[in-house]
Parts: sequence; structure tokens; C-alpha cells
Amino acid sequence: FAADVSEGKNDPIYNAHSYHTKVPHKAIMRYILHYTQPGDVVFDGFCGTGMTGVAAQLCGDRSVVESLGYRVDADGTVLAQEQDNGRTTWKPISKLGARRALLNDLSPAATLIAYNYNTPTDLVRFDQEAKKILAQVESECGWMYQTLHQATASQVDAATKEIENNVVPELSSIGSIGRIAYTVWSDVFSCPECAQEIVFWDVAVDQQSNEVREEFPCPHCNADLTKRSLDRVWETTFDNAISETLKQTKQVPVLINYRIGRKGFDKKPDAADLALVARIQQTAIPHWFPTDEVPVGDKMGEPLRVGITHAHHFHTRRDLAVISAFLDRAEKTESVRLLKLCVTSLL
Repeated sequence: FAADVSEGKNDPIYNAHSYHTKVPHKAIMRYILHYTQPGDVVFDGFCGTGMTGVAAQLCGDRSVVESLGYRVDADGTVLAQEQDNGRTTWKPISKLGARRALLNDLSPAATLIAYNYNTPTDLVRFDQEAKKILAQVESECGWMYQTLHQATASQVDAATKEIENNVVPELSSIGSIGRIAYTVWSDVFSCPECAQEIVFWDVAVDQQSNEVREEFPCPHCNADLTKRSLDRVWETTFDNAISETLKQTKQVPVLINYRIGRKGFDKKPDAADLALVARIQQTAIPHWFPTDEVPVGDKMGEPLRVGITHAHHFHTRRDLAVISAFLDRAEKTESVRLLKLCVTSLL
């Protein structure tokens, strides 16, 4: 096989799950069509996300094969276009039909993804089970994603008290409620001149141009600063999940993006939002989540330097609550592997 092969990365199948070193399946199909016949076994011992398996299956899909620029005759013969003395001819190169793929990888993540890409599933059952779990997780964890919309000072005070006094706070009786889509967190540093705490987002991020300034003044003493000149602020906390006292860099929420219906809004966290974060931190998570220690090794220096020493430290408490609640229920379903794939694709 000697030809230029170029495929984009915008195919819905390719984008269903991210993974490093991923190859578009349509590029692989050209090789499989050239070298194999329907029913042949294609072995990929380092399969990654299983794109070789997808390619092998789709060699039996007429529309996909034709999308590669080939022609498929009624008898299943696959023909490629060639130029012969200025004339266009069609030369038989293969036969339409699925090939059988044998896939293997050392990575548990890769095999999870490859399995789901290449194993038939009952989509109706999956849809029913997924919607049922989402409704249950919403009932359990939905309160963690509440935020007041354009609230007055008195409403913020009332909401703060509601959050502090109730295990599962309900804010809808206090004001208009939005659903948090995401929260931006910022590192906290101390000024080397006056030792006051500085929220990096507030002083170093130009929110109009969406850029980080090289230099910026200390809001307390007006000293000229750069990120390199700042010292991190550290916090000591007790981690119930591993029964250890930890020292981690201090971070604070600085921006909340939320939705009301189809409209999106941004806001600076108010006292009620900060109280909600504190309440979530104090809330026990009743489901299992991984607490494996982060190993020392390549690419591990940066998390370890900021106090991320165990797997669950990569997530906020709110993330852990929702993901663990979802996975706990997924384990009890027939669609467990595909439901896990939905979580890993989001992460």
C-alpha cells in the first residue's frame, strides 16, 4: 500500500472519547481494505481506544467505505480510482465486509474505551438506565449546584443561614435559583513585600483580554510583582478519606458560570456560594471513590508540588460526590461498562 493518507479529527466516532495517540479510524480502514478480505482477523496488540477494531467493523459499511473515495459495486467489490495515461479508471482493491479484530492494551483506560467502541450494546436499555441514574444523582446531589441569581444582600444572608443550618439546603424559597455549570478556582499567594494574601485571579488576570499579566501591583502595598516572585499560601487540613493531615496549596472560587433555562450567566461568588462550598467540604460522601497515592515518577512532579498526593485530590469535593454517586449506581446495571465510559469521556 503506497498512498498519502490524510484524515481529519472531526468525525463523531473519533470524538466520542479523547485519548493520547489516537488515530482516526478512516485512515486505518484504507490499510485493512488493501491487505485483508472480509472475515480475516486483524490483530492490534497496542490498541489504545480500539480504532483498529472500529475500522475493521466499518469495512462492512458501504456508505463509510464510499466516503473514503472508493466505489462499491453491487457484488461488494471495492474499487479505487486510478489515473492511466490521463484517463480515470477504477481498479478492484478489496471486498466489502467486516473484518474480525483482536484488540489488546496494557492500559485499563484503553481497554475500557476499546471494549465499548467495539462491543454491541442494547441502546434502549442503556438509555433507560442512564436516565434513571441521572435522576437519582440529581435528587442526591442537585443541591450542591444551586446559586442565587441577581440576589439582594438580604437574600444572600438568608441563603447563607439556610446553607449553614441545613444538611440539604433549599434556596428556591429565598430567590431565583441558577444551576452551576462550572466554577473557576484561583491559587492564593502571599506578597513577598507585605506578606498579605493575594488571589491570583484578582490581580494577574486581565479578564477583558483573557490574558495573564507578566507584571502586576500588590493590592495591599502596591509593590511590583510577577508570578515567580510570589510565595504560595498553604493550608493544613484533615482528609477523612485517608485519615491523614495534609498540607495543600490554598485555592478559592473566583467565578461561577450558571444557567437559568437556556441562558448563561457569570457571577463572583457571594457569601452564600462560599457557605455552600464549605457545607460540601463537610458533607460525607457515602459512596466509594479511589484514594490511591500518586506515585513519584514522570509527569507527577507538578501535582505533588502543590499537595495533590492522592487520586481524589484531583477533584473538588462536589465532583467526587457526583461521580461516585453515579458510578455506585452504574455498577448495579447491565450497561455498567458503557455508563463508566460516559464518565471517563467527560473527565
